[in-house]
Amino acid sequence: MSLRISSLSLAFALLAGCGAQSPEPAGDTIACAIGQGAEFAEVCTLERIAGTPQIIVHHPDGGFRRLSYDPATGTLAALDGADPVVLEEGQGVLQFAVGQDRYRLPREPAAAPTP
Repeated sequence: MSLRISSLSLAFALLAGCGAQSPEPAGDTIACAIGQGAEFAEVCTLERIAGTPQIIVHHPDGGFRRLSYDPATGTLAALDGADPVVLEEGQGVLQFAVGQDRYRLPREPAAAPTP
């Protein structure tokens, strides 16, 4: 009986931890349109991984996309998932889609912003 009560208490404690908010990722705010038919809004965060060509685009709902950018070729590649990066026309920005999500990044997304 006490084992069942202990197990139940542990389950409730684990569930309570699931609702805790994660800290906001550090980085620049960028425009994204998450999901089919969504409009662009400045709600995603661009995190640059120091010393690498990798970037992570964080969604406001906690989702993210991990990408690699090659400045020599201008190639952007998805590092997670099965959906490829599809480049789109964007004036002054690097605009692309992965699945149903669309993003607008600075032309050199892996480069640190100049102060």
